[in-house]
Amino acid sequence: MVHLEGGQIVKGFLPVEDPKDLQSVLERPRQNFQETITVFSSEDRSPVQVDLSSIKAMFFVNSFTGNSERNNLRYYIHGPEVGAIWVEVQFKDDEIMEGTVHNSIHHLIADGFFLHPSDPGSNNRLVYIPKSAIKDYRVLGVRTLANG
Repeated sequence: MVHLEGGQIVKGFLPVEDPKDLQSVLERPRQNFQETITVFSSEDRSPVQVDLSSIKAMFFVNSFTGNSERNNLRYYIHGPEVGAIWVEVQFKDDEIMEGTVHNSIHHLIADGFFLHPSDPGSNNRLVYIPKSAIKDYRVLGVRTLANG
């Protein structure tokens, strides 16, 4: 699901090899996210071109319906132990999300990054956030490996 900066939402799918395994998207972010992306509509599977500079965030969700009444958990205690940075992102429309990002050079130099939401009950499994959509970004902590 793609949220545009103007508030519009494009509900659709990315052409991934296996929809249950987002690893292929994670391994090739530069290939999958150029100046425009193609999303296939959830209604009729027609291709929709989306200009990457116009997106607020891209949500990889469990369901397109979601639950607008749900209050998201914003305190990270249930996540796996991985070499990650725990961050809070404030979008230009003042929405706030928190989660973990992989601590890598890609996170620093790329035009966007993937965030794993903190809330284990969230409808969002993974979120791609272009840096141009961010108003504020705070590092809340670092989750280290148990043996490292």
